[in-house]
Amino acid sequence: MDEIDRLVRRLTPEDRRVIAFLDLQRLQVENARRKFQATKPIYGVLDRLRFWSILAGHMEDDWQGLDHYMVYEYLNDLTVRNGIEEVLDAMPPGLRAKVRVCLDELDRRYQAVTHDDGGAELAQYWRPLAEGEETRWWWTRRPDVLPPGW
Repeated sequence: MDEIDRLVRRLTPEDRRVIAFLDLQRLQVENARRKFQATKPIYGVLDRLRFWSILAGHMEDDWQGLDHYMVYEYLNDLTVRNGIEEVLDAMPPGLRAKVRVCLDELDRRYQAVTHDDGGAELAQYWRPLAEGEETRWWWTRRPDVLPPGW
């Protein structure tokens, strides 16, 4: 059982209502940018955690099975991690603690396959990092193995 499955099993009905509300808010943001109206957000609470888990898994497997994984896909995944942090701030303390346990494990996995280079690698591609505006720790880490197509 993975981290996200463990989290889902621990959610109370109230936790699920909060997540549904946060997902609805996210859906409104996403739909405002589209010509069509989706019924489910791409970046819902649990989906963001899944994207972060998938990234860690790709890196743990040294990107095996991927023909390419461009740096801009990686940057998108890091912005998803930003979004996880933002949604945590909107959660009541009990739910936040449950999600934090899951996120801490996902972050440990990410840290195990990256190293801190002060953001040198990613600053070449991400202006906020290059200009010192982005300082969160996941932005200053470089994958130990760069993916094909980087």
